Amino acid sequence: MGKKKICICVGHGRNAWGRYDPGAVSKDGSYHEHKIARKIAKYAADYLGCDLMNYDGRLCLSGRIKAVNAGSWDFVADIHLNAGGGTGTEVYYYHGSPTGKRAADEICKSISQALGVRNRGAKVRLNSAGRDYFGFIRQTRPCAILVETVFIDSDSDLAKIKTEEGCKKCGIAIGKALEKALNEGNAK
Repeated sequence: MGKKKICICVGHGRNAWGRYDPGAVSKDGSYHEHKIARKIAKYAADYLGCDLMNYDGRLCLSGRIKAVNAGSWDFVADIHLNAGGGTGTEVYYYHGSPTGKRAADEICKSISQALGVRNRGAKVRLNSAGRDYFGFIRQTRPCAILVETVFIDSDSDLAKIKTEEGCKKCGIAIGKALEKALNEGNAK
């Protein structure tokens, strides 16, 4: 198989009602998930020379899913920042995808090494019906992952990505990991 067509998406930006959706925010409210994720995603897309979606934050989740399904990508990664009191990086992937698992493993390892944060690992999260929990993973046609780069509500994690240099390190780490993972196997 030839080179895979990749799309990097930025999580959040707009909700289903058309209002601004920052995603998670820092403890003091001054850092927004969408605003940091868009910088990280841009660096990843620039590194890979691939498409970047929702940089402007105009697409809600269902809009991102619809746009991905209308495209011709082999692989998509939705970039986020986590929250809830933890630390480190983790990546969710479609439960039946060896390619998704390989990409998730590589991204976790790469971000962990680049930023010096905990590697929480590649993960699958299923809903009560036994299907993938995250709509972006469950409803997109191409192989999809959801990258939780670091925890925005952890002061130590936030310190790693709140600067332009930190976003660049994180984005390039994602790009390098995808380049490695997707050159080693077949899609979905």
